[in-house]
Amino acid sequence: MSHLYLHIPFCKQKCHYCDFYSIGNLNQKTEFIDALCREVELQANYLKNHRLETIYFGGGTPSILSEKELLAIFESIEKHYAIANDCEITMECNPDDLTEEYIKMLQQTPVNRISIGAQSFDDRILSYLNRRHNAEQTIKAVKTLQENDFNNLSLDLIFGIPNQSLEQWESDLQLFLDLKIPHLSAYLLTVEKQTMFGKWQRNGTLTLPSAEASWEKYNFLNTFLNDNGYKHYEISNYAKRGFHSRHNSAYWQQESYLGLGPSAHSFNGISRQWNEANVRRYIQAVLKNNTLKEIEYLSKKDKYNDFIITRLRTANGFRSEEIKTHFSDYETIVNNVLEKYQGSDLLKTKQGRIALTEKGFFVSDSIMLDFIAE
Repeated sequence: MSHLYLHIPFCKQKCHYCDFYSIGNLNQKTEFIDALCREVELQANYLKNHRLETIYFGGGTPSILSEKELLAIFESIEKHYAIANDCEITMECNPDDLTEEYIKMLQQTPVNRISIGAQSFDDRILSYLNRRHNAEQTIKAVKTLQENDFNNLSLDLIFGIPNQSLEQWESDLQLFLDLKIPHLSAYLLTVEKQTMFGKWQRNGTLTLPSAEASWEKYNFLNTFLNDNGYKHYEISNYAKRGFHSRHNSAYWQQESYLGLGPSAHSFNGISRQWNEANVRRYIQAVLKNNTLKEIEYLSKKDKYNDFIITRLRTANGFRSEEIKTHFSDYETIVNNVLEKYQGSDLLKTKQGRIALTEKGFFVSDSIMLDFIAE
């Protein structure tokens, strides 16, 4: 099974917390679409003889694409790749882009799953994050999608935002539940150096909530969603039965995927490769039948570390038998970590399967670090 990711690197407005590669100048959009369609062809051999099970449009803001641009991309994909009949095709969208007209346009494309970047239902928080939509637009977008038979929906929310109260977070989750959306991605805010929040943190004008305050919100999140029939299947993801993200799950199960567009990453089990994060140079290279990819071939240690980091993100974790079969050189590390956390409420072992607990998810970085081979 294989999977395709397409990075659409344009945003009308940069959010204060976002460190994904994007630019605000849309002047290169037409050239970029031509280059992306060309890269679809140039990289076709990467997934040769593999059928695409999922396609994912990420960004940036994919919902800035017009019907003509989307159909041109799909035409190129369909020409060069085999696509499963039940292929999950996800598109990230900003709520304010999801007008009734745009949604009806999406119905004319193969897109069958929408991921909505809401982040909050509180307009003051949205302004603080520098989002370009308001809560009313999100609610209207969701209802219009559902009225037009888009039922495979996901919503993004952020918690751990400065000055975000527990009551505000509870209200966000209740609104999410009221909208009957089957999938939620809930992220604890992290501050990256190159973002506006990173700048504010360096100059002392941004202070993150305490670990205790963030834990309180995280604990409420888990209890609330579990009580309402959502499974916590990955650190940041919750879904009703049958609505987990097949695309993202492929990353965590280390299935092969191809990333196209500037900054996009690819993985085939042998190596990783990634495009340079620069739209102008990306366009120039691809239109000259070249790519600006960097390639890293994976050592046995790399493969073990990747296995640990991806599998421990999931509720299923990994089986000790998998370590014995594929990574026997690192059994001692695994056994030492299990001994360290024996009797704790952070790591659980059952019938040979090793996984993080709900509390373990909250401090997953430190636990994963214990498993990593140096």
